[in-house]
Amino acid sequence: MSNIEAVNALLTAINFDRFAEIGARHNPDVTFNSFRGPLLRSSVAVEDWHREFLRDYADCNYTDLEYIEQGDSVAVRATIEAKSDNYRAFTQRVVEVLRYEDGGVADRRLYGMLPDLEFDKAITASMTNATGFRGGSASATEAAVEGFYGNLLKGDHATAMTFLHEKAALIDSVYGMTTGPQNIMDLKFQVPTPLFGRWRVTTTMCGPKDALVELSVDPNRPRIADWIRIVDGKIAVIETYWMFREIGIDPFADARERYTKQVILPK
Repeated sequence: MSNIEAVNALLTAINFDRFAEIGARHNPDVTFNSFRGPLLRSSVAVEDWHREFLRDYADCNYTDLEYIEQGDSVAVRATIEAKSDNYRAFTQRVVEVLRYEDGGVADRRLYGMLPDLEFDKAITASMTNATGFRGGSASATEAAVEGFYGNLLKGDHATAMTFLHEKAALIDSVYGMTTGPQNIMDLKFQVPTPLFGRWRVTTTMCGPKDALVELSVDPNRPRIADWIRIVDGKIAVIETYWMFREIGIDPFADARERYTKQVILPK
């Protein structure tokens, strides 16, 4: 039985600020990691977290939904449209990964990009090519993803590059965006490597033309979710979503500096 309907019901409850329903759709001992933090371990804490989240994300609306379902888990790529505390409208691309147990959310992870991301012509062309692709299979997607990440993480960049489409694009709101296999490998190489530990794939979910790959250093502390788009059996777009709290980034720091609230005193 598909859990996508349950996911949509949760997102609708979030869109309409139905806090009691949000809490009820999570299991009492749910674990929730979000890009804002902190780590939550109960449905009551998740409900309270959403009260604060929806204060900062006023008029929240999840749009452009895309799904990958595998077993009891669903990955959702979406764009959040909202208004900040200074009433400035913004958009933010996010990925949610939810695992269901006994009809409720047992584990949930929310990754994000920095707000108001804009693409240049080359990135837009690669994205249009990928989203317009018809066909594909889950087995071909899995082969491309496993080939790329397996070789990337063991340091064989030359082989990893062969799994990239000739017009592939990498979209990373933190470290940059680029197109072309060689440029993508160069940019991937620039992402800081932790002093201790090593990158590892913790989750892979594959659909006919999309995949989700989660990576971390500590499996108990999710850090990256890559949403992969496949064209003709090769990786055409890599969208990188971060747990900002894990890498010490406040995604709204710049916005707050530009729109600082000030008291206007009489002259």
